[in-house]
Amino acid sequence: MRLAEWLPTEGWPAFIDVQTHVGRCWRWEVEQERRAAPATVVPWPAASRKNYGITDEASAEKDKNSLFPAHIEGVKLLLGFGPMPTADRIGWAGESDHPGLAERPASLRPHWQDADPSLSPTLLPPLLAKGSEQGFQPSTPGQTFRDKLKAGGEGPLMVVIPAGRFVMGSPSDEPERWDSEGPQREVHIAQPFALGAYAVTFDDYDRYCDAMKQMKPSDAGWGRGNRPVINVSWDDARAYCAWLSKQTGRVYRLPSEAEWEYACRAGVDTPFHFGVCISTDQANFDGAFTYNDSKEGQDRQQTVPVGTFSPNAFGLYEMHGNIWEWCQDAWHDDYDGALTDGSAWEADETGVRVVRGGSWADLPGGARSAARDLNFPDARSVSLGFRVWCAVPTRNGILAPLTSATGAESPPSVQVPDGTALENGRKHPGNP
Repeated sequence: MRLAEWLPTEGWPAFIDVQTHVGRCWRWEVEQERRAAPATVVPWPAASRKNYGITDEASAEKDKNSLFPAHIEGVKLLLGFGPMPTADRIGWAGESDHPGLAERPASLRPHWQDADPSLSPTLLPPLLAKGSEQGFQPSTPGQTFRDKLKAGGEGPLMVVIPAGRFVMGSPSDEPERWDSEGPQREVHIAQPFALGAYAVTFDDYDRYCDAMKQMKPSDAGWGRGNRPVINVSWDDARAYCAWLSKQTGRVYRLPSEAEWEYACRAGVDTPFHFGVCISTDQANFDGAFTYNDSKEGQDRQQTVPVGTFSPNAFGLYEMHGNIWEWCQDAWHDDYDGALTDGSAWEADETGVRVVRGGSWADLPGGARSAARDLNFPDARSVSLGFRVWCAVPTRNGILAPLTSATGAESPPSVQVPDGTALENGRKHPGNP
């Protein structure tokens, strides 16, 4: 524990297994962090010889040349580890001038300096040199915040998502795959960003409507408050983002389709962030239908409040099911010629926009991470909502420049009818 406390004082963020989140799989989260970190420090206590978890992790790090062992007790190392130079920290009581401690920065620094900051979606924050960027506290992955609104109150709860690479789309053997989900390609998200921990709620959106003196969308009789807002079009969502930008001084917009899928997957390549099957205990969809030999479940026939189900590894809730979520991109029938930098694909604009995530009214296959669909930008329905993206401070401490998400000086006035205009067939994952 002393070592974990000391490392940040030298500029190296440290993850230890006690930092796993309540309700998440300990083994999975540790594995994600281990893969992401450019270096792994393994203190060798005597008990480690009989701890298969420690020895397995150490072996994996040794194989990729990123293991930095340290003696904290007198122990004979296991076969294969003996030839490795090992820092001697036996008897260290926290003093900064301990000889074994001084070896650590020199050996770790090349791995941090040479590390590609996009090695993994769960990459730990990069090294900041001591004394640099005074007064700037970088946003760290998993950090949450709410921006204050000039009109009073706060904006949606946001979660910082790290930079990284991922393979977008679905493999040809994924059950219920659509041709529009390929060909797969690697996408590089070069900068961290923030995404709503939840879909925008009625509480969030009603505050905007009150400020702009606009008609509020219908809740279909299910309740408002912390339920996701529904009956909002792509145009409505963009106007809300423009209003948030002006209220906070930070750029808010809809996520690109690539950013949405990257955030949804949170480092995994399975159909869902929790695995290859889905149940109505994990997401809100039409449980009368099943996916990949899963069991039948509930058909709730309405949305559920945000935060009902467990979050993914990035801390995002209800990325699967509940409501379809608008993305910024224009619809394309497949990924031929698609961008690889994570930005919205606007070229060859088709007049329709991308939606992601599936909904309460749809088949479970429509809730897969790679599943995608389309709708007209003025469409509104009881299964359509959105979540917001926003810029986070960059390493030079400067926020992304403030621009209107609509390109106008002020958000357009949008009158929202209380009907449920677009319901194209609730059992087809291609029709939100």
